[in-house]
Amino acid sequence: MRIIVSILIFTFYSTLGIFAQNEYLVKTSSPQQASSVDEEELFIEKNFPLELLNKWTPGTRFMFIPNNRNAAFPVFSDYESEKDVDNYSLKNKILSFVGTEEKVSNLSIGTNYSTRFIFECDSKMYYHEIKNMRLDEITEKNPRAAINGLIFLKDVDKAKELLLGQTIYIQTESARIDDANSYSGYKEVPIPKNMSATVTAIGVGNQNYPVKIVFQNPQGQSYYLEVAISRTNSGMDISDFQADKKMKYFANAISLTDKATDIVSRIKSKYLNHPVYPKKTLEAKRQISLETDRETSRVLLIRYTPLTIKAIEAYGTKNQAIVTLEDQNDILYQVEVDLKYDVIIKNEKYIEDLFCFEDIRKKYPGITVARWKLIANGNVESGMSTDECRLSLGNPFEIQFKKDHRFETWFYNGKTLEFESGTLLHIK
Repeated sequence: MRIIVSILIFTFYSTLGIFAQNEYLVKTSSPQQASSVDEEELFIEKNFPLELLNKWTPGTRFMFIPNNRNAAFPVFSDYESEKDVDNYSLKNKILSFVGTEEKVSNLSIGTNYSTRFIFECDSKMYYHEIKNMRLDEITEKNPRAAINGLIFLKDVDKAKELLLGQTIYIQTESARIDDANSYSGYKEVPIPKNMSATVTAIGVGNQNYPVKIVFQNPQGQSYYLEVAISRTNSGMDISDFQADKKMKYFANAISLTDKATDIVSRIKSKYLNHPVYPKKTLEAKRQISLETDRETSRVLLIRYTPLTIKAIEAYGTKNQAIVTLEDQNDILYQVEVDLKYDVIIKNEKYIEDLFCFEDIRKKYPGITVARWKLIANGNVESGMSTDECRLSLGNPFEIQFKKDHRFETWFYNGKTLEFESGTLLHIK
């Protein structure tokens, strides 16, 4: 047996070789990609790098809380006697990583290699052995390789340093409270999404979700979440955080800023005082200022009406807002919108599905005001162009051409249009 050490000279010359090759491999920068990364993902990337099993450095600390499902299988052996150690004798103790050791066995079929991960706890040495693999093979063959029950304390310590006392915004719709009367030791309780909270304590959770974040809402009620951050020794990849597990990943469970305010700010900077045009007829509240009062009534805003966004006010907790619009006669309207598209419920009031943010009339300067009135109401008349008919009725479900393509027939549900040289002749 021998302790594996890095050969610095070999590493130095290998690095020179890599640099020599990499100077020929060039790429463009990707500012758009970088700017699209959430603040929480950048927070993780900067402060909580993933540390693979075969890259651990001496002094890295873990707390050992064995998985109950594997409690019967010893995780560690005594370094001196090489006998298995009962898991519960090390439960909740802190183990400090010392280094790795390669064990070589000469068998009749060849040489066999195993790797031992050595730890120190209470002045005694222990090891966990991964059989039939050398150190550099472990994560190559299994990128998610992990040692059962070890909770990565660097995630806990760094989270405590950065988050304790900070205001955060909870993106889950439930959290936990400790409950001594429950078999699991906790109880799930509902909370409002995007609730502001103050971090009051941070401790250990479990191997997959090592950071237990305790927080209080503005009313002083206390809750906690257990989350994964760097994923070191968790045995999990980003792709594993799906379904119920999705909200166990820090970037999904917790926001560092008020998401509702962030969304409104982005929408305002993008759309405020911007001309817009409804893509379809919309229900709206119409506001007319009288001498002593303001009158409100329900109206329909027809398609392609030139409007300007004058105000955006968020309400509720589901990224909803009231958009105030002004027409060319200075009349104000209010429309309810969603500021974020939900791929699950496919919400029908998403702001970018309701409005066009380019002046569509400038795109078709030849269309008269009278024709725009027909188009806005979904009507057609003889003499209209194919562009005008498409703007009014949308795309037909079928188009038939004559041999010379001078004549064409468009089919809609309950309506047929016949064109000659791009001009509407007959409506059936």
